[in-house]
Amino acid sequence: MTGRDATARATGEAFVPDDVGLVVNPVSGDGGGRSLARTFTDRYGGPVTRAVTRGPDDVGRATRELAGEVDLLVSVGGDGTLREVASALYRWRGEGGREPPALFVVPAGRGNSVHRYLYGETDWRALAERLGDGIVARPLELTRVGTEPPAEARYSVLGVTVGLFRHALDGAERFRALPGPLAYLLGTATATLFADPVAVRVGRADERLFAGEARLVAAGGGRYRGGTAQLLPDSRPGDGRLHALVIEPVGGREALDIARAARSGDHVGHRAVHYFTGDAFDVRAGAGTGAPDGTLPAEMDGTPLPDLTDLHCEVVPEALPVAYPADVVRSGQ
Repeated sequence: MTGRDATARATGEAFVPDDVGLVVNPVSGDGGGRSLARTFTDRYGGPVTRAVTRGPDDVGRATRELAGEVDLLVSVGGDGTLREVASALYRWRGEGGREPPALFVVPAGRGNSVHRYLYGETDWRALAERLGDGIVARPLELTRVGTEPPAEARYSVLGVTVGLFRHALDGAERFRALPGPLAYLLGTATATLFADPVAVRVGRADERLFAGEARLVAAGGGRYRGGTAQLLPDSRPGDGRLHALVIEPVGGREALDIARAARSGDHVGHRAVHYFTGDAFDVRAGAGTGAPDGTLPAEMDGTPLPDLTDLHCEVVPEALPVAYPADVVRSGQ
């Protein structure tokens, strides 16, 4: 890695990566991480350094080992793996004051919402073939997540949800014998129809935005959830804001109508849907709703969180650089 490349990443100029590293989760999705890593290497067409993780706690170590040695870092895994890579990169940046390598995503999970958020419908293999001709790094915000009970600050790419998608993850475990995307789809459908709502208060600074029962609360920067639902349709990579959504409980038929509308982002106009933007949001269990204080069934980037009573989400603008093929940027694709 050269100083020239670090300057190019910081200024958004095109550069050809000298050193490429892969952080590979071999068990992501249906266990195809190693195969996808080999495919990336073949499509990229140049030498790469590969770090295959040995478990969920190993992603941060592998990321930090590669961060100072490469100028393009590739996450091969699902949304949860990418969150761990992004968190480790951001902490590495803060500790040393160094510009982190540009980040590219090879989707290997069940939902792969981050890849679609960053690269749209373009197949990752086609993008990988063009990275070696030059890349442009564009900024991406993260969400800093604080919790009660207290825990070490977490960083998220997609953000946090309470209610529906946590129930969907729990439901997907009941269908784990099926392929990952199908299990998640069935888990989401079951949760949409049968999961209980959650009593919450959602606020922005000292302003109360919503208090009552919600089927779903979301706060973060990622536009997609479940790979296809445009849950936060106004969100764009690098916009420097957080987006928040609350969906109130409705009947089964209406819930399915909202789910269908979310595929195109048209659910925001529904009477039971509330949408907000800001720099920070708070979500509290039961507070101000007249319901007994309870817990928040929450998940972050597809990973379940322990039982919580409070969430605080705060935007971290321009936290990391994300790699795009230079010719894609020039053509405006």
